Amino acid sequence: MSDTIGIREQIHGLRGSMKPALQAIADAILADPDAARSKSIKALAAACGTSEASISRFVRGIGLASYRDFQLRMAQEGGASAPSRGQAPDEGHIYENIGRQDNAQTILTKVVHRTADLARACLTTLDAEALDEAARMIRQADVVYIFAAGSSALAAENALLRFARIGKPAIFHRDRNNQLLIASSLRPGSLALGLSDSGRTQQTVASLTAARQAGARTIAMTAFPESPLARQGEVTLVTPAGYMPAGEEPLYESMVSKFGQLLAIDALYSLVAVQDFDDAAALVRKGDPIIQQSRSARRQNDQD
Repeated sequence: MSDTIGIREQIHGLRGSMKPALQAIADAILADPDAARSKSIKALAAACGTSEASISRFVRGIGLASYRDFQLRMAQEGGASAPSRGQAPDEGHIYENIGRQDNAQTILTKVVHRTADLARACLTTLDAEALDEAARMIRQADVVYIFAAGSSALAAENALLRFARIGKPAIFHRDRNNQLLIASSLRPGSLALGLSDSGRTQQTVASLTAARQAGARTIAMTAFPESPLARQGEVTLVTPAGYMPAGEEPLYESMVSKFGQLLAIDALYSLVAVQDFDDAAALVRKGDPIIQQSRSARRQNDQD
């Protein structure tokens, strides 16, 4: 796999942060890349029901200087694989893009490729300056309180373990009422980290709002930078969107979209650690014997 992010992967990863008019352009291109590759800017604008100026804004928004550059990138990639927004009528009810005709091989291929696409899209959506600022905020905080629900709780627990290994106190409660109670009683010097892929999970938004009102500093991690959760974060870490905005979120809790959260947490933890590398490394080494002891005990149990 090439280290270069494909143009369609890039569009897919950035879609969640676009205005509705630009999202419509992104959807049209992802749905029919061959047509987008061959159309003039005027023809593409007409097909999308928008203006040529909007097409130009879209092109600049994905990091290209001109529509000509956009066409060249599309032509260079040709029929290379990319995330598809279209689905057959029976797809998407079980898992992303999985339908009744899929078998073990096609399911494995779809899940692996979709996860790889999303991981690479993190290079586009996650802003290095925002990561730096979030890491500084965590280093300066007395305690990190994490708020999440559903499968986003997996990323929360990952953060809990990561920060604990470098001596940064972190707290996460799965219970909704506990989260709200804790958030409302935070003090200045604390930091609240809210995780929600959609940015619209009610309890997470309410908790981050309460934390901010209580005087804690706040970080939001979401795929949609204009979401309610993002509005409560002093810093927003944007992960790739695994689906469309509100009203179209899947109900099956696909782990593909959560993979971006796990990657972002690992990047954030690593940044916090390297900002005080010697102390962090010493603390990690201090915990190594405990982990080794646990692994030895498991091996002994397996032998017994």
